[in-house]
Amino acid sequence: MADSDHRNQFARFTLKTGATILLVVGLSACMSRGMQQELTTCTFPDTTRTPAPSFICDQQVDGYPITRLTSAPSSADVETNVSIERARLEVQHAMALEWLVTWFADVDDDQKTEAKQVILSWLNEELRVVRTRESSTGTMWLLLGIAHSEVDTQVQLRNRFTAAGIETTDR
Repeated sequence: MADSDHRNQFARFTLKTGATILLVVGLSACMSRGMQQELTTCTFPDTTRTPAPSFICDQQVDGYPITRLTSAPSSADVETNVSIERARLEVQHAMALEWLVTWFADVDDDQKTEAKQVILSWLNEELRVVRTRESSTGTMWLLLGIAHSEVDTQVQLRNRFTAAGIETTDR
């Protein structure tokens, strides 16, 4: 009888161990596949110990040649969508100013304000929230993107300048 008990205990142990191993292997395969695609060795800028998705460190995303990373601070007083939209608008204004100085410095000084409005209008149509992820501190990190190359973007904006009667010296 003792030999039979040992065999039964061994069989139960083997069955439990085998089931546990299968469960662990199955879960780790599912988790590692998703994690490999999303997580890298980088961390969130606001928490240097928390692993971050790849878009935080390497801001290149297929289909969006122009990207900007920004954050929306957590706040119990403001809804997440409102906070995200505020952050998007801040980036939109920063990009318009940057482009006006770097790409469109040839716009006549008396038309800079109107040119900025044309750029802002275009960005309002084209700038998208591509990825979002909340860090462990509650900060929402956003990757914003434009689905056009820099050259295409400049051509589209110059065409809008022309349509709006904005003169540039670079034609």
